[in-house]
Amino acid sequence: MFETFGVLIIFFFLLSIGILFYFNAQKTSIRQAQAEASQEYAFQLALKTLHLPELDCSFLNTQKENCIDAIKLEKLAQLLIIQPDILETYYTELGYSTIIVTTIYPLELGFTMYNNTPQQITDQYVHRNPILLYDATKNRYIFAVQEVTVYV
Repeated sequence: MFETFGVLIIFFFLLSIGILFYFNAQKTSIRQAQAEASQEYAFQLALKTLHLPELDCSFLNTQKENCIDAIKLEKLAQLLIIQPDILETYYTELGYSTIIVTTIYPLELGFTMYNNTPQQITDQYVHRNPILLYDATKNRYIFAVQEVTVYV
């Protein structure tokens, strides 16, 4: 009788250790999947902002790849500062994120295109993308980096 009790106690002890190991492994894999999904979301957000009709570089119905009009970008950044209620319009598309465009050559300037940070930040993912800024006043292209920070 006591031998059967001992075997059952050892069996359930080993079973509980196996279950704990399995659930910890599952928790780690779920966190990795969440991190990958957030990084993919940051990449999708970068592509989405490159193809916003408010910022595109289009010439006679021809759109230039990875290009943002510098004048349109500057005006959109100013508009979002002056009228914060417009930020709600872009929230459905861009969510909780910060999008900064920094020129590299010939000048180093930074434009905060969109900034909507949550109250509590548990994690953040950054995606950088090289782009061209088109300056229509001087008819030239400026090298820049678009930095998308997604808050989770």
